[in-house]
Amino acid sequence: MSNFKMITYRPEIEYKGPHFFILNKGLNSGKPLKKPCPNCFVISCETEKEKESLYWIVYSLHQGKQFQIALVGSVIPFIRKNDLINIIKDAQKITSNNPEAIQKTVSSLLELEKKEENYKRIQNTLKQLRQVLVHQLIKQ
Repeated sequence: MSNFKMITYRPEIEYKGPHFFILNKGLNSGKPLKKPCPNCFVISCETEKEKESLYWIVYSLHQGKQFQIALVGSVIPFIRKNDLINIIKDAQKITSNNPEAIQKTVSSLLELEKKEENYKRIQNTLKQLRQVLVHQLIKQ
């Protein structure tokens, strides 16, 4: 099980070592991020492997809407740091028993992420093509 540290993100601090960010406000609270935003926590790990494993555990928890039960606040929902830590640690205990399954799932998720990026590029290209065709029609 990983020994991670979680702190509130501050833009004036430069974070070193393996780390990622977790959104802490709004309906997407708990979403792991590669780049920081104003309303997030920073999770720091000891190794890159630990960070990747933890990132995908948090990703899975977010996709499974496991953080929604811990949301508080009536206007802008948010998740408390201690609640987030407890949910992540509970998931780590469960997943630590089967590292092969985690690796297989992470590989599949990475493949899906690559396909999603490819589809976004295709969609953007189609959008540009549509604009060119419409522009040609108007020019005639």
